Amino acid sequence: MHSFPSPRRTPRRRPDHRPPHGVVSALLAVGVAVVAAGCVPQSGVRDDGAAPTLSAPTSAEPLWPGFTPPTVPSASEPPGFKRYLPLDKVRVPPRGLAALSAKTLLEHDPNVPEVVQQVIAGCPAGDCPLRAAVPRDVTGDGHSELVVAVDLPKFERTLLQVYAASGRTARPVLIYWGALGITGETFGRDLLISGTGEDGRITTRFRWNGDVMAAVTPEDATDSPREPADGRTTPRPAPSTDTRTTP
Repeated sequence: MHSFPSPRRTPRRRPDHRPPHGVVSALLAVGVAVVAAGCVPQSGVRDDGAAPTLSAPTSAEPLWPGFTPPTVPSASEPPGFKRYLPLDKVRVPPRGLAALSAKTLLEHDPNVPEVVQQVIAGCPAGDCPLRAAVPRDVTGDGHSELVVAVDLPKFERTLLQVYAASGRTARPVLIYWGALGITGETFGRDLLISGTGEDGRITTRFRWNGDVMAAVTPEDATDSPREPADGRTTPRPAPSTDTRTTP
C-alpha cells in the first residue's frame, strides 16, 4: 500500500503594514517643512476671530436741560476810568504845581483819609513823614506833574500820589498805597513804583491814559524798564478812582 506524502505547508506571511522606504522619506520631508513653516511669522491678512463689541462715545448730560440762562446786556463801550475828586480849596499858582508843597496838597485833598491828614498836619519840620515833592512830566502835556509820598509806619504803608494841574485846578491822577518804604522812578513818561513785601521785590508800572495813571500790563508795555534786583516786574490793578482811599 502506497502512502502519499502530505503536501508541505507553506507558512503564512503576515501582511507588512510598513510603508515603503521612499514613502517614509517623503513624509519626513513634509513634516520638517510643516514645522519650519510654523516657525515663520505669518504675513498678510489673518483672521483673529470675532471683533470686540464697540461702545458708544460718552455724551454730555445737562443737569438742567430745560433751563435758559438770562440774557446779559452788552455794554456799548467799555467803562472808562473816573477821575479823582479835585482840590477845590487849592488854586494852582502861575508857576505851576511845583510852587505848592506836598503838605498843602495832601491836607486839602478830599481823596486823602482824615487820619492821614491828621498825621501830617502837626508833624515837625525835622521829623515829618512827608518826602520831598518831585516834579515830573508823566502826562506828556509839557508841564510837570508833582509826585508826593508820605510814609506811615503806624499803618506799615506808604501813600504815593501824583498831582496834575488843569488850569488853576489841581487833582490827583494816581493814588497808590504800597508797602512801607516804596520807591519810584520814571521810564520815559511811565512811572515805576517798586516795593518789597512778602512776595519779594515787586515793580508796578503806570502810564497816563488820558484820565489817570493806569497800571500797564506786560502786553501794553512796548519798552522794557530796568529790572529790579530780583528781575520781577509785576503789574498790579489800577486803584479805584471814584472812592475815597484808606490805608
